[in-house]
Amino acid sequence: MDKKTLLDDLIRNYRRTHPRSEEAFRKASQFEIRGGSHNLRTFAPYPFYDLRAEGSKVTDIDGNTYVDFWQGHFGNIMGHNPPVVSKTLIDYFEKGQGLATGFPGVFQKELAELICTRLEAEKIRFTTSGTLASMYAVMIARAYTRRNLLFKVGGGWHGAQPYALKGITVYDAGLKHVESAGLPAGIDSTINMIRFNDIEDLEENFRKYGEQSACMIIEPFIGAGGFIFGTLEFLNRARELCDQYGVVLIFDEVVSGFRFHAGGVQTLFGIKPDMTILGKAIGGGMPVSALAGKEKFLSLCAPDAEESKRVKFEGGTFSAHPASMLAGVTFLRYLIGHEEELYTRIGKLGAKVRREIEEIFNSHGFRVRCSGDGGEVAPNSSVVGVHFLSPSIDSVSSPEIVWNPEASDFEMREKIFKLAMLEEGFNIFHGYGGISSAHTDDDIQGSIDAVERIAKKWKKYK
Repeated sequence: MDKKTLLDDLIRNYRRTHPRSEEAFRKASQFEIRGGSHNLRTFAPYPFYDLRAEGSKVTDIDGNTYVDFWQGHFGNIMGHNPPVVSKTLIDYFEKGQGLATGFPGVFQKELAELICTRLEAEKIRFTTSGTLASMYAVMIARAYTRRNLLFKVGGGWHGAQPYALKGITVYDAGLKHVESAGLPAGIDSTINMIRFNDIEDLEENFRKYGEQSACMIIEPFIGAGGFIFGTLEFLNRARELCDQYGVVLIFDEVVSGFRFHAGGVQTLFGIKPDMTILGKAIGGGMPVSALAGKEKFLSLCAPDAEESKRVKFEGGTFSAHPASMLAGVTFLRYLIGHEEELYTRIGKLGAKVRREIEEIFNSHGFRVRCSGDGGEVAPNSSVVGVHFLSPSIDSVSSPEIVWNPEASDFEMREKIFKLAMLEEGFNIFHGYGGISSAHTDDDIQGSIDAVERIAKKWKKYK
């Protein structure tokens, strides 16, 4: 396939329809690195700049309107700016409240209770980003166990913190390389990589390093690594081995928390980690993350904790920001109160999209598989990943397939297909993205029809 010509054609058309965004990007780049503060948002050749985002749609400064499946990094389960949240915040601000005060606030306790109840966690502490929450989780585990090593799954993304910047996207006979400069000397040797859903590799790593390891940090549903669920057997075995070797099990549910039902994916699996990292959905569109879990671990944050084990998880100026707490409470209450109908509907739409996209591409001679299917454990999965695979690969079972250029075509998924769908009026990410309750049946069918048109167009580039 002549991908270069196809990509050049798509970029040329994108530039033609986004002149104001190009100018905005040029001006922003004078002051910001690549015109922004989040690399995933500044895709090539340049991002479009939103003017209005409401429900399932976003309109940019050039007047283009898209059905959006990026939806706030997949956290906007009710779509952009849902009135149930935004009107509550407007009322709060009109009463002279909402900005940072430096006081605990009444809504922090309510959000803490909601999350702890849904996750069956004993304690929780809020912070401002998933990166910080995951860093503190590892620090607590190392302090509690007095061990230095940790286990991490290849393809897992736990934020830009020193204990997790290894084995994310760089493939070289596996996902096992440190992926950032500026890290402490020797950090590479403290992070041992495990292949996702590979029980044999899991057991071998624990035999070698279990007695020296403080924790295992894992996404039970891999997000950036390809929208792949852990198998029940793999996650159960991880829990057993952590218990056997005294290793702290940390679930990163920043993406999966409240995505597939009104709680953590851990509840669907029936597996209880020692600590859980949360973010995205728990803020209802406002910035918040949290670390929840057993009191014996979280208590190490307290000022009166044993000095030799005390972790400086003090908080931060904007930790438990009052507006974020109110938004989170309002959002989660709605999800809990409408759990059955909301999640069942978007789960069925997710299954429809995964099935029909595969059928369309394969009927036109493209080897495509969709990830995101939660099977019997998580039947209401509303996320869809689209992967362009080599002839020898039949399914997307691990991040090692997603990031191996000989197995899966990154450029087709993240660049070419994205621009092609934008041309059709749909904003996607990782091949498609997350379906929200704001997406209509017409939105979904429209995206499937767009895939049909794209597959037909691409035949001329073969």
